[in-house]
Amino acid sequence: MRPLSICGKRVFVAVSLVLCTNYVNAQQLPERWQQTVQQHPSVQAAQEQAEALIQQGQQLNQPLYNPTLSSRLEREGDINNYAVGLSQTIDWSTGNEARASQSDAMTALAMSVYRLSASEHAKTLLSAYVHWFDAKRRYDLAQQQEQFVQQAIKLVSERRKAGDLSAIDEQLTLLALSRQLQQTASAYQQLQSSQAELNALLPGTAANELSLSEGMFQFAPNLTARWQQHPAIKAAYLKWQLKRADIDWKRSLTTANPTVGVEAGESDNENVIGLTFSIPLQLRNNYSNAVQAASREALAEEKRVIALKRQWEASLKSSLNNYRFVKKQWQSWQQNFQARQAESMQLIEQSWLAGDLSTTDYLTAMQQQLDSQFAGIGLQTQYRLAAIEWLYRSGKLSETIELQPLSNQ
Repeated sequence: MRPLSICGKRVFVAVSLVLCTNYVNAQQLPERWQQTVQQHPSVQAAQEQAEALIQQGQQLNQPLYNPTLSSRLEREGDINNYAVGLSQTIDWSTGNEARASQSDAMTALAMSVYRLSASEHAKTLLSAYVHWFDAKRRYDLAQQQEQFVQQAIKLVSERRKAGDLSAIDEQLTLLALSRQLQQTASAYQQLQSSQAELNALLPGTAANELSLSEGMFQFAPNLTARWQQHPAIKAAYLKWQLKRADIDWKRSLTTANPTVGVEAGESDNENVIGLTFSIPLQLRNNYSNAVQAASREALAEEKRVIALKRQWEASLKSSLNNYRFVKKQWQSWQQNFQARQAESMQLIEQSWLAGDLSTTDYLTAMQQQLDSQFAGIGLQTQYRLAAIEWLYRSGKLSETIELQPLSNQ
């Protein structure tokens, strides 16, 4: 009787530790996860893209027209005539102001794109880690249950020799082992698959080096307007502002900008100074179609912003309800099942050993206990994934990410 009882207690203790304990070394979370997010190629690519956007913005902030230097040399008989001139196009159409607005929006967009990429990768990474940890716990539990069944087979064999059980009881226990071997193999395959997905997101970091504290998933969420500061919303808004600034730029093209210059030289052995003035005659193309096209594009971008905000708000409310419900279910499982697992297993075992429970009912009851523990793992995983989704949608996940500063900002 002792071997099975001890094994049952060990299984319960191990499972309880798997379900209840916090991740190890939770105090290392900030630095470890920050480095992991920042070092991933997709985030580094977003950083380079942001740097490029800033450079483009700075280019737009430069003067629109450079001065033009001209020279002229001619020979008239024995006399050499020459002239040197300098001209400058004047921005009467306020094109530079429109480009400056585009520059400001593009610089702000750079940081939003950068932070959005980091936030999306952090969400993907955290979700992959939770899935991997879920698979790891399921595999550990399957292994422990397999050992439990093997120990039960030994005890059944001993009781059969003593005349307490029949051959059918031994066969039933062997069938239970067969089912458990398949379940362990399936859990191992799932663990390998989830570990491969996680490793693809970890640049030079092992999964075992990362950890999450339970406190990350425990919070009291509420709906505020802060979600509108999410990088995805801000990026969409700034793209709209870029389109609006593009209208002003296209409109500036409808106004001709004059060019004035001064020229000095020598002609027929006499010093000559002259002024030049030119202005395009926009008779064949007044750029009105370009202005109308830019206006349509800006209107389309505005509609996209409105649609995105509505969709985001609906998803935010859904993730809030999902988090609250799943958290409630997880807490209910903890209160109603987790604390009673050891007592229930001992009661089932004692009833079987006393002969009050058949081997068939005993194995069925133990399988139900195992299913309950798997259900607990699944609920905790759903709860954590719901928390990650809420943190991402509300923008709080983005706020916790410390990014490398952009060099040109």
